[in-house]
Amino acid sequence: MRTALRLIRRRGPAALTVREVAKLAGASASAVYRHFADKEALLAAVAAEGFARLNAAFAAALETQASASPRARLEALGHAYVAFALKHPEHYRLMFGDGRTDSRDARLKEEAERSFRYLEGAVTAALAKPLDDPAVIAAAVAAWSLVHGYALLKLGGNFRDIPDGSLPDTPRLLAHLLTGDAD
Repeated sequence: MRTALRLIRRRGPAALTVREVAKLAGASASAVYRHFADKEALLAAVAAEGFARLNAAFAAALETQASASPRARLEALGHAYVAFALKHPEHYRLMFGDGRTDSRDARLKEEAERSFRYLEGAVTAALAKPLDDPAVIAAAVAAWSLVHGYALLKLGGNFRDIPDGSLPDTPRLLAHLLTGDAD
């Protein structure tokens, strides 16, 4: 999987072949196929690992904010999300590219759903509404969209000409939009 990620970093997931992964890993293609049914299974496994790492970042962010306000915990998740995307762009792009989260891979689905549950929990607490309230799901989707869009734009170099001090603190803005708190 490390070799696959290196190839993805160099040329993107579409250019990856199982044969090349095997060659660079010093194994035969049949050895790779013993672990992964096909290229899509390999990509799903790499994406699942990315979500597992994102979930670990979410858990760490929430742990550091254990006694903080619900809004601060929501901000912490937003910061963890953007930081993960910027630190691991290959994983990040693979995790969300080409309908990857709609994969039939059970681990990928589980890890992706766990990521969303972290967000749902933080939004539920920030809005002080029950989890089954439609406003919670709508706000969680809006929150994810905001930080996801920001991360993609930042990764794409779209803010290259904007001084860092002029860029919004997107997670803080998100928390303000959802909760209406002034701080």
